[in-house]
Amino acid sequence: MTNKRAIEGLQSRAIDVAPSITRVLANDAMGLEGLIPLWFGEPNQPTPQFICDAAAQSMANGETFYAEGLGRPYLREAIATYMSGLYGCEIGAERIAVTVSGGNALNLAFQSVLNEGDTVATLTPAYPNLLGIPTMQGARLITHPLEVRNGKWSLDVEAFLAAVEGAKVVLLNSPSNPTGFMLSAAEVKRIMGVLRERGTWLISDEVYGRLVYDGSKAAPSFLEASAPEDRLIVVNSFSKSWAMTGWRLGWLTLPPSLTPVVEKIAEFSISCAPPYAQRAGVVALGEGEDFVNHTNILYRDARDQVCNALRAYEAVTCPVPDSAFYAFFHVADVDDSVAVARMLIERARVGLAPGDAFFAPEPGWFRLCFAQTPDQLTEALDRLAPYLSSPATA
Repeated sequence: MTNKRAIEGLQSRAIDVAPSITRVLANDAMGLEGLIPLWFGEPNQPTPQFICDAAAQSMANGETFYAEGLGRPYLREAIATYMSGLYGCEIGAERIAVTVSGGNALNLAFQSVLNEGDTVATLTPAYPNLLGIPTMQGARLITHPLEVRNGKWSLDVEAFLAAVEGAKVVLLNSPSNPTGFMLSAAEVKRIMGVLRERGTWLISDEVYGRLVYDGSKAAPSFLEASAPEDRLIVVNSFSKSWAMTGWRLGWLTLPPSLTPVVEKIAEFSISCAPPYAQRAGVVALGEGEDFVNHTNILYRDARDQVCNALRAYEAVTCPVPDSAFYAFFHVADVDDSVAVARMLIERARVGLAPGDAFFAPEPGWFRLCFAQTPDQLTEALDRLAPYLSSPATA
């Protein structure tokens, strides 16, 4: 319980930023017997054993001390090699900063380029941290909506570029949480070209870049349409592709001239990422391709299972995601998504994230993470069925 007297008179932006709705619901419901939790964005499987073994061996070897602020040289080199091969462009290790999670990477990125009162422009629906982080750093936000067209989330790129003119920073998350929207290579090239001409900073959150279902090795990246000293910062993480959410390990790809700035900020906030986790990161990059490819097949099948089931209901609109592992769907005649999410926890024992958490355009939107086994998803969908058939009377 918050001690109101303790914060009385305290001047802090954090007080005015709303807490995560999903986190509040999950905290209240964790431990409920029989609950199927589909609210958080993480794989249902543990980290592969060969990655865990690398960390254990590192600790056994005594690698439990401080590391370099930008990351151990061997991991920075491994990331640079991995990114260069993935995107077909030369990326040097001097552009890589190892971080303590993708969220920390976003914080460092914004701290590097934002001043009080600067404008940040982004898309909605959006992962709430993408808006909360710049807000807590004193930025003014401009949001532009994605639209559903032909059963898919889509972006009017020219309208977006017109809406964000004058912003100091544009933040894009492609592939997207919660919608699974993914920019095309042509759209990436167009956006990068216009922002370069304007001198606008672009922070590109690409943590879901390997979770794509069209047969591509990776989603289009702004790194493929940029030069090293473009005003581009790319955020990445080990969490999603290698089932390492609890490891809290990520990285930034930066213009070389910005790397010392990030190093300074990192020193004053995180000091360094754990060295044994960094050893695990090297092994994930070097030996994890089979795991990434296999899980993508599982996620694609799970996507089809969930979307086909949801789209069978007249009351449900479910755009099919091209990437990531979420179904972001709408149920008609729902006036309060948070209340319905609480009801589903209590009655159906299924945890969904309400669309309000992601700045959905209207009530009735929900996010379901389908990175689960077919049996778990079948059971969850069976439990949800009565409430999807007649949501107004649920």
